[in-house]
Amino acid sequence: MEKPGITVFAYSPGEFEERRIESLREALEFKEYRVVWVNVDGIAYIDELREIFGFHEASIKALLRSRSRARVSLREDYLFLLLYQIYEVKEGLKKERIGIFLRGNFVITLQERPGDVFNPVREAIRTGEGLFREKGAEYLVFALLDAIVENYLPILERISARMEELESRILKDGDREILRRVHGIRRRVLFIRRTIFSLLEVFRRLQLEGGGFFEGETRGYIEELHSHVMEVLDIIESQRDMANGLVEMYYSTLSLRINDIMRILTVVSTIFIPLTFITGLYGMNFRYMPELGWRYGYPAVLLTMLIIALGMLYYFRRKGWL
Repeated sequence: MEKPGITVFAYSPGEFEERRIESLREALEFKEYRVVWVNVDGIAYIDELREIFGFHEASIKALLRSRSRARVSLREDYLFLLLYQIYEVKEGLKKERIGIFLRGNFVITLQERPGDVFNPVREAIRTGEGLFREKGAEYLVFALLDAIVENYLPILERISARMEELESRILKDGDREILRRVHGIRRRVLFIRRTIFSLLEVFRRLQLEGGGFFEGETRGYIEELHSHVMEVLDIIESQRDMANGLVEMYYSTLSLRINDIMRILTVVSTIFIPLTFITGLYGMNFRYMPELGWRYGYPAVLLTMLIIALGMLYYFRRKGWL
């Protein structure tokens, strides 16, 4: 089986190098650069992480467990972060583990499969945009964390657009398929909320205990990142309220439709009560009923029934019941 690929982004204020390598040991060749970002497309090279960089067994085990919560581990000589990125698939939403190690000028990222949310960071490093070439490895870690949080926003925007569309459809027809879609959106919102909520504790610990890794201006960036997560959570909470409101709106609309149907059926039944009485009266077939022998009795009864029906319809409309 082919081993996951490793890409190195090494840069200093006036230098930049990007290269694919075969093992983590080769990354040590770039240690003279100010920042060395080693990106691994897979949860692999575990032995090399232990031997070359000396990462603790607890960090490695947390990275290997598929159901680990987002966490931060602040060791004497390195920082470890386990986070999740979310991406959309045909069936809904999925999350993927991302491990980030910071040791000296090395930043090592591992993810479950190729493809991530870090492409804007890579492109900025390649082109020299922003502050990457002037800042250290801790700024790169901040940028990677910010890219993960930023990735939630377009997903939430698409969810909001779907909810607005469903709101219009509920008011228009309100069939059961719409209710199923609303519940699907609620599940997505809760999925995102559970995933990002754990980031609050991670960033809070970075603020309180990460002074050895994030100092000066970069420490302010971490505080900004915590605020950014809170903003995303506020959006999620408003979307959850909106999704709950859509469910309530669906049932309210359904109740109104049922009331309309019941009102119409009640009006129809009420109109037919006197008509049924008349037809029942003349359906008794007694021998001495004067109208039975009258030549115009049948059309007269029909006309009377028509007048009664129209009169009741007019009365109901005047009352606003129709």
